[in-house]
Amino acid sequence: MKESKQRPISTAPNLSAENEISELKAEIETLKSMLQTHSELDKKENTLWPSKIDYYNQPYSGSKLTGLTKDRNKIGSTEKHPELPKPTKNISQLEADFVRWGYCLVADAMNNNQIKAQVDRMLDQAEAERSAGVAHMSHRGQAQLIFNMLPKGQAFRDLIALEEKAAEQSAMIEELLTKILGQGFYLGTAHGSIVHQGGGRQELHQDQGFVPLPHPPYPLYCLIIWCYSDFSLDEGGTYLIPGSHRDASGENKVRPETQFEALADQQLLALKAPAGTCVLTDSRLLHSGGKRTAKGTRLASRILYSRGMMRQQENQYLSVPKDIIDKASPKLRKLMGYSSYYGLGMVDGNTIDPDKPAIHVGELSMLRPDEHNQDFDWKYTQDAKRLSELDWESYAEYKGEKDVT
Repeated sequence: MKESKQRPISTAPNLSAENEISELKAEIETLKSMLQTHSELDKKENTLWPSKIDYYNQPYSGSKLTGLTKDRNKIGSTEKHPELPKPTKNISQLEADFVRWGYCLVADAMNNNQIKAQVDRMLDQAEAERSAGVAHMSHRGQAQLIFNMLPKGQAFRDLIALEEKAAEQSAMIEELLTKILGQGFYLGTAHGSIVHQGGGRQELHQDQGFVPLPHPPYPLYCLIIWCYSDFSLDEGGTYLIPGSHRDASGENKVRPETQFEALADQQLLALKAPAGTCVLTDSRLLHSGGKRTAKGTRLASRILYSRGMMRQQENQYLSVPKDIIDKASPKLRKLMGYSSYYGLGMVDGNTIDPDKPAIHVGELSMLRPDEHNQDFDWKYTQDAKRLSELDWESYAEYKGEKDVT
């Protein structure tokens, strides 16, 4: 079988080649419009108002960032830059680091027992998902994502809710989150990351890269990375461009009129952090998953929190009866949110044809092998079909289109 050219599985905002071309064209048109507007303002005080709506035609940041993490020789390490954030429990220093560099490192956020509880549950769930044929593997089988951790174990739920029994520094982290996102923030996504030698590299992106430029002068999301193993360049530590989120005046560095991709030149660094560290990142920060070249495995959880305003006003998933949903047209279901957009709205990692499953991929364990034989709805999705067709994939089963009659 011919080797598939599918991109590695990722929860980062993703673009097709057609979308990238379209967005680059949109960016060019936006820049032309801005230049024309400035020119008109210089010529006359009473500028003519535009007569056409073009708000739909705004550029995104992702189209400029493709391929920038491929050249490993251009990636340095944060440990060689003494000015960059170091793990600390001083909340004033954490705040200062977050504002200046776009990320901060909470030292000893978890003790060894808390790390073990997360790792044991994650590895058991991951092995069980492989056994059940519902695993999301990438990088030719050298990495696995455990999507939607919320229903997959109490240990995961305690961590998502920032309970003290899950993480010693949870109270401090929740205080930081509230300062970053305001009151009423909520869960965007939570998944586990297992990276073996050769896996882990992502494309450079912003975690709010699905938001058209220009972005507001504050983060809309905050990603927390819980490090269960050591992070470094060889160990697959997260790549990031420190300070790429904003300048001293508060203006975003990633703007339509700037060559923000040039920030990667000599500034793309792999994060150095010991196991037990908690990393909080500004969603405007340019970053990506890092490739592991060392033997062994890198383990982490990535939990994204969102400002309370970044959601639908009416909760159709709770307020609309199932019989109406079942009879709704594809157009109406899309309007209600039963579809995906730039990775938003996925179900168990499925961004192609997400729907509410009758049989969820919930908590699985190698201690309960009979559960692996369930007729999971995911096995009938186009997402399962895509994964199962990869030459190296042997842990995703596709059963064809489901008979709904």
